Amino acid sequence: MGYGDYQCMDENGIREDGRKADEMRPVEIECGVVPVADGSAYIKWGKNEAIAAVYGPMECHPRKVQRQDRAILDVRYNMAPFSTTDRIRPGFNRRSREISKVTRDALESVVDLELYPRSKIRVEIEIICAEAGTRCCGITAASVALADAGIPMSDMVVSVAA
Repeated sequence: MGYGDYQCMDENGIREDGRKADEMRPVEIECGVVPVADGSAYIKWGKNEAIAAVYGPMECHPRKVQRQDRAILDVRYNMAPFSTTDRIRPGFNRRSREISKVTRDALESVVDLELYPRSKIRVEIEIICAEAGTRCCGITAASVALADAGIPMSDMVVSVAA
């Protein structure tokens, strides 16, 4: 069966996990779950679970990567090796880099980086349980963690997939 042949709903319009076509996965959000971070969030979105932690604003090292006019948003997305039934090789892979970039782009559009010139704000996202939609879960967790850290934003970022 090819990718285009995959059916995610039965003939009654019910998804494999029992939801109707127009139903979202249940969502739980908790802030302040990482005591050593400036802000953090835990999100359970269906069977997906993510923890995001924010550190900063802080001094930017090495100095050659500093921006004189604004802060740098450093985003790292990672899936824990135990997050899926198939063990994932630890470390930063191509998929993690791509999702980190997409997440950074989404967050940069709302974070007021100009308030922190020559600084860095680090956002760490760890997927601890993965079903489907981990990217959306991670982006939303990062946005909530930034708000928990008190980082000024013009709006919150919430991500969903059809």
